[in-house]
Amino acid sequence: MLASLSSSKNLTKINNIFKRHVIVKIIEQWPRSISNSEDYKPTSIGFKPRYIGPSEDEMSNEQREIRDAIVASRPRTGLTGPFGPWLAIPAIAQPSQALGRACRYGTSLSFQESELVILLTGAKFKSHTEFDVHTGEALKAGWTMTVIESIPRDDDGFTFENIQSQVIPKLENERQKAITIFTTELLLNYSVSDE
Repeated sequence: MLASLSSSKNLTKINNIFKRHVIVKIIEQWPRSISNSEDYKPTSIGFKPRYIGPSEDEMSNEQREIRDAIVASRPRTGLTGPFGPWLAIPAIAQPSQALGRACRYGTSLSFQESELVILLTGAKFKSHTEFDVHTGEALKAGWTMTVIESIPRDDDGFTFENIQSQVIPKLENERQKAITIFTTELLLNYSVSDE
């Protein structure tokens, strides 16, 4: 009983800390500061995670080191997404951070191409916060709101046909088109054909 009460108090404390946390402000204010399009309405406004990870005074030295490495590699978004909760278990946080960094920066994809793949993945899995955060990154990488807004995000909109008709015509070159087709096929079928 005492353990569950203690756990409940900890969750309440964490929730209260989060309510004051700057991430809420970033999420709430982000669209206007990043996009010139008044029509763009992110779907993650008001999103409040249930747990954001350990507070500063609850972190071990190892957790602080991992946090500092994450923040250094993500200066604009910091500990948003899974990174804060991962800090609760350093054995998960460190390799997950390394895997994410390798997947995002250690491939043959350019920054612009990588952001397109992330947006497609966020749209397919209805990860609104991921899509909204990476909209800013995609704009920095050189994508236009026209391309970003063409990615279908509604319940039944992420289909190969919709990607073919809505996104592909807006892409500039064959490599971008091939990456989009490959990613879409992988996301929809969990495999890719030899074609």
